[in-house]
Amino acid sequence: MKEKVFLLKFILLLGDVFLFYFALFSALLLRYADFSFWPGPWTRIFLFHFSVIHLFWLIFLFALDFYEIPPLKKLFDFLRNSIVFILLAGGFGVIYFYLKPQEIIAPKTILALDVLVFSFFAFVWRYILSRILRTRNFKEKTIIVGLKREQRELIASYLKQSTYQVTAFFDAETDIVELKEIVDKEDIETVVFALDIYRNRELSQKIFSIMPLRLNYISFPSFYESLTGKIPLDVIDELWFLQNISQSKRRIYELLKRTFDVCFSLLGLFVTSIIFPFIFLAIKIDSKGPIFYSQKRVGKQEKEFNFYKFRTMVVNAEEGGVQWAAKNDSRVTKVGKFLRFTHLDEFPQFWNILRGDLSFVGPRPERPE
Repeated sequence: MKEKVFLLKFILLLGDVFLFYFALFSALLLRYADFSFWPGPWTRIFLFHFSVIHLFWLIFLFALDFYEIPPLKKLFDFLRNSIVFILLAGGFGVIYFYLKPQEIIAPKTILALDVLVFSFFAFVWRYILSRILRTRNFKEKTIIVGLKREQRELIASYLKQSTYQVTAFFDAETDIVELKEIVDKEDIETVVFALDIYRNRELSQKIFSIMPLRLNYISFPSFYESLTGKIPLDVIDELWFLQNISQSKRRIYELLKRTFDVCFSLLGLFVTSIIFPFIFLAIKIDSKGPIFYSQKRVGKQEKEFNFYKFRTMVVNAEEGGVQWAAKNDSRVTKVGKFLRFTHLDEFPQFWNILRGDLSFVGPRPERPE
């Protein structure tokens, strides 16, 4: 199944590369209304520069989970990420051509058309692939052993949109020989163990000696993480932290991550500077108060720092003390609702990332309270 998922991601990638150049030629055609640009030196210039830009667009697509399988797993998340991609892709293109003033092209209209045409067809491409996968019932036949009833209910909604087809649940007392017969009969590909087989030597020996080795064996925490993108809280203890956050094994990773954070936070701050005048006016017209809002947050190694956002609530929204934001919260302004929906209110945090208070990849810092 992993091979199938990898192949599908590769197909998605190839489709996007094709769409990059399809969108570029469509943008040129819309801009010039004929094929006078083809062939010729202008074509080579556009191809070279936009190929560099498209390479960075691929990074944005990966970072925004555009290569999830199945595609369009959550339509709302996809549309939200598409808006963020359009802003990042357009912003990077503007930066790229701004830093190359000596070039004979400054394709503002073509860049905008390229981003919009690609974004539209990227959605169409993923919709088509999703329909094909749904028609062919692209699911990995899976059985789960030793899962409690409340855990089954917890993952039920996630299974509907996943690549796993759970054909059966088995109790912890299920005989391994019986389990093997079902695996062979149903052509099972994956077995999920909610049991702690690592500490049960007798059980692990039975599995190794009786069950087919061709299967994909995974623990429930790993299965849950691949299904939801989260770690189940009941597996997090001191040992888990020691295994997963040991600093001695992460020095190269941390260096690369910090380099990534600095480069893309600078890009994010540039994009923020472009949209800032519009957000400034919108907030000022909509409600009285400052443009920015800051909170004390607790970061790495319990270091406190000021966490910046565009203001989305009325002034003095927490006069009665610290409180969670609720659905349809009356304290949120009209402009604030739009900023929260598009996540534009988070853009000032690029400054926090540049300072090292935050990272693109990492846990969300909470308030001291």
